[in-house]
Order: sequence, then structure tokens, then C-alpha cells
Amino acid sequence: MQNEQHSSPEKIKPSFILGRFLIPLCIQTAAMLTGAFFAVHTEANGKLVTLETEPVNVSKFIRNSSNRVSYNISSFKKLEEIPGWEELPGTPVPCPRNNQRRNRQNQCNPNAKLLDPDLTLYVILEPPTKEEAGEVPTPWVAVGLSGNRPTELGENQVMIKGRSLEDLVEYEGEKFYLMRSQREEILERLDSTAQEEKLEPLMIQLKVNPRGKAVPVNLWVGDRNYSLSN
Repeated sequence: MQNEQHSSPEKIKPSFILGRFLIPLCIQTAAMLTGAFFAVHTEANGKLVTLETEPVNVSKFIRNSSNRVSYNISSFKKLEEIPGWEELPGTPVPCPRNNQRRNRQNQCNPNAKLLDPDLTLYVILEPPTKEEAGEVPTPWVAVGLSGNRPTELGENQVMIKGRSLEDLVEYEGEKFYLMRSQREEILERLDSTAQEEKLEPLMIQLKVNPRGKAVPVNLWVGDRNYSLSN
């Protein structure tokens, strides 16, 4: 009678277990290092562009150590006015009948639509004219939209990359950090000028690279400039 051979459970090699944890960790670390490299490279070599934010309660906004802004080119309503909007894919929003009867000033835009979700787009920007420039940076002007990354731009033009959400566009360079000392200084100035509850736009200066990626570098509150961390 042959001796029965009992199979013992196969031992899992420690190197296999270690690999299952190390490989995802290495991929995540590589992605973080790549993002950090592009941010540093963009900040060092990108073109300086100024964008205006939507009006905010400056006092409440500054009290947050981590800040996210929406630019005045974030809303669909603003983008409707820019050439190239009509070529972007989306769902038309018809004018309500009651609005058509009452509206004598043609405020209902026939080009209104909701962009397809998660749509990548590029906004082409031009600097302000010399007459518009002053001590406080003047925001750049949006002159074109494209669903594809433009291969050619005019002189002094740049493009910034965005992604459509439900009713607005989220851009590169919307999030930044303020140091505690900076927040305290801004809030002290707001207290002294009695403007705590005032809604006003802010000016953000960004470095934008040729692929449309952007890094915020300066925040302007009134006539004061504050360096930003990303």
C-alpha cells in the first residue's frame, strides 16, 4: 500500500507580500514626484498671467489656510460670450417662454448650454493693453475657447487648461495656501479699513506653461501682494 502524501499549504513568499505593498506605493510616490516636478518647472519657466476671481467675502476667504477660488471665466454664462463656445459639445438650454415674453433686452442667450461633464477645454488669454495696465495687475482677457489643445497661439497669447463640472469650469491653479502670518496681516488691514463684509474680486497671478498647466504664485488684495504656496 502506497503511503499517502499529505499536501501541505503552500507558503507565500515574503517577497511576494512585500511586492504587493511596495508596487502601489512606488506608483503613488512617482505620481506625487512627477506632479511636484511639473509644478516647480511651471513656476520657474511659465508665463506670468493675471486672472480675476469671482467676488468673495475677503475676510471669510482669508481665514482659511487652504483656499480655492473660482475665476471670472469659470461660469458658463461668462464663457458663452467667448468665441469658440458654440463649438464645444453640450446640451442646449432653451429660453423659458415666460422669459422670452418679458425680456425686452435679449438677455436670454440662444447659445446657452450645459457643457458635457468632465470635458477638457482650453481658454486662450491675451494680456491687457498698456493703457489698462497699472500698479495692481490687470486681468488677462479671454479671447478664445477650444476643446482641443491649440497647436498655435498668437503673439503674447497663452492657454489655460480647464475641466467642466455641473455648471462651471474648474481650472489648473485654483488652489493655494496662505501662511498664518499672511492671513493675520490681511485680516488686520481689513479691520482697519472696515471692509470685512465687502464682496470683491481678488487678483491671482499664475505661471502657465505651454501645455496649459498653471501654478498660482501671487495673491493681490487691494494694492498688496502676497506670495503663495501650492
